Amino acid sequence: MMRFTTLLLAGIALAVPASLAAAADLTEPVGPVVVETSGGFYLGSVNTLTFLDDTSFDAAGADIDTDYDVGYYSAVRAGYSFGDMGFVSPRIELEVGYGNASVDQHRVNGAGAGSTDSFGDARQIAGYVNGYLDMPLSGMAAITPYIGGGVGVMNLELRRQGVSGTGVVMDDDDTRFAYHLDAGVGIKLQQLGLFNSVALFDNTTFDIGYRYTAADGFSFTARDGSRSDTDFSSHAVLVGFRKSF
Repeated sequence: MMRFTTLLLAGIALAVPASLAAAADLTEPVGPVVVETSGGFYLGSVNTLTFLDDTSFDAAGADIDTDYDVGYYSAVRAGYSFGDMGFVSPRIELEVGYGNASVDQHRVNGAGAGSTDSFGDARQIAGYVNGYLDMPLSGMAAITPYIGGGVGVMNLELRRQGVSGTGVVMDDDDTRFAYHLDAGVGIKLQQLGLFNSVALFDNTTFDIGYRYTAADGFSFTARDGSRSDTDFSSHAVLVGFRKSF
């Protein structure tokens, strides 16, 4: 039975004091405030707390479903922002990362084997081409919502999975097309008045958001030769940074 984990990210309310300058000519119409975003290259990272949905495989005539503990995913990325294009600022990037989630419990033909008797993990190596739209907010240059995602490939390994008394029954990997969908906000801490004297944070944006990742049709062979297919999907809380040059 697949476990669907719902992540509810609370809205981030940040009050930023602002001062208004008096207009020299009060009769002159005031135009809309435009937040300018310069483009350029950037380097960064992505780190997540990952909630992996169940995987499954066949072995020794049994149907084995697997629950996982909370896992992680870490990646490096390099990208380019095109700067302002109307109300959005598009950017593209390359991402390469590694993730892992340990087995919490195997269920054999629907019966739980117990968390103390179940072992193994699911490991992933992934590479994506990502695209995002930053959406600058008038009067809030420090906070920029974004949406986007990426497409690429994932190598998924069901590594040394089994139960006590039986031993390892699955230890195989496969590579398939994968994609992810992201939404969140980028925060420029120095524009909030934080870390102004720390050079590390110059031209740096911190990201916090949500990511959904999926890849279908992985084919695995158990130790006894049984072949079966499974899908990968996960929900994650994402944090990261981007440093522009």
